[in-house]
Parts: sequence; structure tokens; C-alpha cells
Amino acid sequence: MRQIPVDTAQMTVMLIQAPEPKVKNRETGEIAQDRTTGKTLYNVNVAVIVDGKPDAVTIVVAEDGRSPDLVPGMPVTFPGLVARPWETSNGHGISYRATAVMAATPVAASNGKGESR
Repeated sequence: MRQIPVDTAQMTVMLIQAPEPKVKNRETGEIAQDRTTGKTLYNVNVAVIVDGKPDAVTIVVAEDGRSPDLVPGMPVTFPGLVARPWETSNGHGISYRATAVMAATPVAASNGKGESR
């Protein structure tokens, strides 16, 4: 499957809610697992803000990639974020997967002269 790297440098990404296990089958309640490692997959719901316009996006992360200090409303970062186009007979779209989700480190404010305030 084709994977497209996603650069989040020009956007703000904020956690909407705590990561939750990804449900593979809604009827049985079966939880999704990574095909290679067998680790539980989690849905991470975020608001992606570009040019002041937010969009809600779900990004999938394996259980060992979740930082324990995540709080809704905080800025987060996704190392290894990729987009995967998909298509079935029922529709098409883009899914997102990352190796981890963690709190974003604040960037020091600049005074415009290359100096931090």
C-alpha cells in the first residue's frame, strides 16, 4: 500500500480526547491489532489547524507509541506520520498512521531578531 509522509510543521495539532482502542468489528467488539507486531492499535482524535481552519482527523498509533501524559486540548506531535489512500467498492478516503503520539514541545517565542524572549 502506498504511504505518503505528512509534514506537520505548518499546522497546529491538538488532542481532542484521550486515545481509545480502535475497534475492528463493531458487532463483536473486536479490537484492531497491528498485523506485524500484534500490538493493540489506538485511534487518536485530533484537531488539525491550518491557516486558522480546524479539521477533525483520526490518526492510528500502536499501543507502545502512546505517551502517558496526554491531556485533551494539548498540542501533540506525530513522529513517522503517513497518509494512506484507500479505496473499496463502498468508497474511498485517506487513513493516517504514526509511530507515536506525544506532547509537542513549546517553541520559544522570538522577538523577530533571532533572539528568544
